[in-house]
This record gives sequence, structure tokens and C-alpha cells, in this order.
Amino acid sequence: MTKICIVAGGTGGHIFPALAFAEWLLASGADVSLSFVCGSRLLEKEIYASRGIVPLCLPLSGSPFGAPGIGLRLVRWKETLSSFLSFRAYLRKEECDCCLLFGGYVSFVPLLACHLGGVPVIVHEQNAAAGKVTRLAFRLKKRIATGWSECHPFTPGTFVHTGVPVRSFSARDPGNAWLRLGTGRNFPENTIIGVLGGSLMSERLIQLLSCVVRDKVLQKHTFLFLGASQQLQSALFPGDHPENVIFVEKQWDMTDFFSVIDGAVARGGASTLSELMLWGIPAVVVPWKQAADNHQQRNAECFKKIASGEIWREDEPLEFLKEKILRVLRKARTVRKEFSEGDESERLWRLISSSIGREITNLG
Repeated sequence: MTKICIVAGGTGGHIFPALAFAEWLLASGADVSLSFVCGSRLLEKEIYASRGIVPLCLPLSGSPFGAPGIGLRLVRWKETLSSFLSFRAYLRKEECDCCLLFGGYVSFVPLLACHLGGVPVIVHEQNAAAGKVTRLAFRLKKRIATGWSECHPFTPGTFVHTGVPVRSFSARDPGNAWLRLGTGRNFPENTIIGVLGGSLMSERLIQLLSCVVRDKVLQKHTFLFLGASQQLQSALFPGDHPENVIFVEKQWDMTDFFSVIDGAVARGGASTLSELMLWGIPAVVVPWKQAADNHQQRNAECFKKIASGEIWREDEPLEFLKEKILRVLRKARTVRKEFSEGDESERLWRLISSSIGREITNLG
């Protein structure tokens, strides 16, 4: 039996692809044993718990690199040392054959411990721009799998493009899915635009959309905002919010949400964009300007090349955002799914099995 340790933390953009790969691998019938590692943030524990998984939680609250203030940096380095000792003991106990890193601040410690301990490492980089841990792994000559066909600053041939593993979905009847969302409203007769701000929920994205939903033309469409807090709703829409605006609670299972929307406005997280491609949902991507290494902008550019997408930048006029929303809605009927579900996980598994000298030919 092959023992694989999967490390993913920080945001849903790192964790959901890891869980998607794990679920596919177990369903494939492969002779594997999986364990999971994350950091200590509440969001991470919530996501794993939603899948019934109890991971090893390292005592890490964030990366020591770039932490503001000397005091916080010292705290983070203390957490890093403690986590290193904890993970090294874990590796010795579990005798893992391979460690698969899906990114996030938590990946630095396992990378270092595995490198020093001689445990094979595969890094999956979901974004079109490599993060700090991925770049370090590259310098340590670890194998890099990527979500897109490009990964700045790496050159073609130095990484393996596997795609981003996507959660298993089965579309539901839109009317039934709408009832399951619990909006308390009748199913809209017009087109529905989903607003996705990522697992951390982008307040800025909601603020931007709140400025255009009252437009006379856009009032003909329903905007379904995902995961906005009650406090934010009240701040942006004091009193009664517009009739074409509906809020739904955070969804760890996105099946119902994707089953009802015709188009989307989303941040540029790789996991979200991959899921939109799988569902054939056209989207306006609004990259987060402060994303490390400008990775959301690069993700958005890749998405636009291979899917029905538009990019709107926050420094552009709001009128452009309105025009691009209407444009992607016109594309909705002609969108075609780019990826076959499971291909990404299969390609990643073949890379792993060949890297540890256990080539798998029967994937179920």
C-alpha cells in the first residue's frame, strides 16, 4: 500500500483541489492510504470537517515571511520550529511514501522536513504564477505539477501540466437546487448571476457589485451573492436591498449554487475558475489586486484564453463591468465544457506514482 501525505491549508483554493484529488483517488480503487495536514486557522478545520476529515493541524497561523512587525515574525518562526518538529515526528511514525503539497502557508514546513528526511515530494501549484513554496521546491529539484499550461516564472518543460483537480459534481434540477439554497424567495424567471468572492469572501467584490446592480439594464437579472455576512449586507444595502439581489449562506458543497446560476462574477482563484469551466459557466473575472505575484491576474488571463470569460480590473470604469456582465450572459448558451471531470486527478496520480517508482496502470 502506498502512503501519501496531502498537505493543504490557507484557503479553500488550496484545500478543495486537494480534497477533490483525494476523493478521486479513493474512488479509483488505488491501493493507497491517505493522511492530511493543515494549519491552525478555523477556516481550514471547517472545510476538512465538511468532508468528515480530521487532519493533523500544525501549530501554524501564517507564514513567517513578510509578517508585519518583528513581534509577529518571531511568533511565526516559533510556530514554524514547533511545527517542523511535530511534522518530522509524524513522518517517522507514518512512514509516508510521498508528500503531496497543494500550497498555502502550511506547505513550507513539510517541504523542508521531507527534503531533509529524504521523503519524495510533489508540489501542485494551482496558480499560473508560482508561489514562494513552489519556487523553493523548484530550486530543491522537486517535481512541480501545475494547474495551468503556464506557470510564471518557470519555462515550459520544467513542470508538468496536470490541471486543477475539481470536486465531484452532479447537476441538480434548478428548481430543486433553488429550494435547497433556502433563499426564501421564489425561483427567478430571469437569468441568475452568481457572485463568488472566494472562501474568504471578498468584501471589495461585493462593494463593487453593489454599485452596478441597480443599473436599469442589470435590474432585469438576479444577482445571487454567496457567503456575505449580515453585517456587510446591512452596510452596503441599508434598509431593504434591491429586488434583484439575493444573499445565500456560505456553501461548502457548491452543487446547488452552480446548478442555478447562468453566469458569474468571481475573483481569480484557480479552484473557482476551474469549477466554472467544468460547469460551462461564463464569468467576468475580477482579479484581486493584492494577490501574491499577481497570480489572480495570470489565472484570469488563462481562463479567458480557454473558457468563456472576460476580465474586469478594479481601476476600470464600472460601466465596463456592466458591459462585460452582459457579454458573458450572451455567451451562456454557447459555452462548452473544456475539461472532463477526473482527468486532472488522473494525470496528477500518474505523475506521483511514476515519481516514487510505483507506476499504476489500473485506475479503475
